[in-house]
Amino acid sequence: MVTVDAIVKLGGSVITFKDRPLTVNQEVLDRLAEELSASGLSRLIIVHGGGSFGHPLALKYRLQDGYKGPEQREGVVATHRAMLKLNEEVLKALENSGFKPISIPPLASALASSGRLKRLLHEPFVKALELGFTPVTFGDIVFDDTRGFSIISGDSLMTELSSRLRPSKAVFTVDVDGIYAEDPKLHPDAKLFEEMTADELLNLMEETRSRPVDATGGIGLKLKEAYKIASMGLDVYVVNGLKPGRLLKVLKGVRVKCTVVKGVKP
Repeated sequence: MVTVDAIVKLGGSVITFKDRPLTVNQEVLDRLAEELSASGLSRLIIVHGGGSFGHPLALKYRLQDGYKGPEQREGVVATHRAMLKLNEEVLKALENSGFKPISIPPLASALASSGRLKRLLHEPFVKALELGFTPVTFGDIVFDDTRGFSIISGDSLMTELSSRLRPSKAVFTVDVDGIYAEDPKLHPDAKLFEEMTADELLNLMEETRSRPVDATGGIGLKLKEAYKIASMGLDVYVVNGLKPGRLLKVLKGVRVKCTVVKGVKP
């Protein structure tokens, strides 16, 4: 099995403008691609979110509920095409930074059941890496054997790929500095966890579940996937992708402001 240096999630809130439909944050996307290149790591897998491309359309057509009627077909097509457009922008940025990126869309490589990822073909990712390509995938619509179709997030893909391919590290880029005790957008003095164990992350999730507002700043689902990955024995980094140089430092193993969830060691 090929050795994977890192699996990196480019958050939708980082590479797009959330308040501007179908708009890429080109400056940030280009910079992150340059940081990935400057890391010197050649065996990377890139996952990206939907941001202002996928989320508004998915909500408009209630795609998260699965197939309810023929009127949703238009929404499935529109959402998938929007994600392909964003994916193309990510591919171009990576290519301009020296990578040979290959898109592996989940719609053609994954299957869900009852809204959960059931199966993901990992062999194309392995073969792409062996041949010197950089595989790129993203959160998207996938067919579901009970609901007709489901939305599978990039975060879920991070967990599945980490389970199968065992990267040296898993990295989530987000629009805050890491994992906090409270939402830093509402509480500027909230405590940042610079390092935590998987058990500590689980305790934080259980605490926030009982609160009326998501104390994590809207990254609750990411924390769930980060916990799963750390439970596999892999270190997980949650880093602010909007701050120049931070992703690069994480990839190079340099200490930087972020949260590290230490993998559970056997």
